[in-house]
Amino acid sequence: MTEARHDLYTLACLDLENAVGRPELEIFESRSNVDPVLRIEQCSTKSGDGEQQHNGCCVRRGVSSDTGATGGADLERLKTLVPSQSHAMADVGFHWTNLWFAGEQKNWPLAQFYFDEARQHIQWTIRIRPIRKDPDGRDVDLPAIFQAVDSSTFAAVKIAIERKDSAQFENAYRKALDGCYSCHKSSGKPYLRPIVPTAPAQTIIDFSPDALPAP
Repeated sequence: MTEARHDLYTLACLDLENAVGRPELEIFESRSNVDPVLRIEQCSTKSGDGEQQHNGCCVRRGVSSDTGATGGADLERLKTLVPSQSHAMADVGFHWTNLWFAGEQKNWPLAQFYFDEARQHIQWTIRIRPIRKDPDGRDVDLPAIFQAVDSSTFAAVKIAIERKDSAQFENAYRKALDGCYSCHKSSGKPYLRPIVPTAPAQTIIDFSPDALPAP
């Protein structure tokens, strides 16, 4: 099996149905057959032998003796279908913006939802391009930066939501923005400075806790 074929298996992950982090979603529909040994499917977030997953899709490994140019051509095609980091980060901004208003309204189940979504989409962003280059050409290790932020400022936001503590939530949220900005600066993008939002990213959702069903 050629190296290109191996790369094809690990890279061929598409943003099919935005299903990242949803353990309740099982494999249910084959979307395409690139060749007899490669199937791209919607799948769960479960991982196991012979399966790689990324934001709602998985690549089923097969066995092939093909050593021709097909694998390289397929690989190049699939590269054009992988979303950019900016695409994934737009989703992060969407969820993190809504998180502020859910916490402000003390709708803690909704706040937990948006926190989880934002965190999962950051992880998706990192999987797309784990190592970036700064303006001087040095490697920027995004997984290491996120691990530091996730275990500190993000953890504080999670605790505030669990405690349903509005004051703690506001403080933790602001500090998490600083943590996000540190990553932007490390990546050579200091002009991407996140601030506390002034309006929700979507208006179709009722942020009020009154919208919650009675226990």
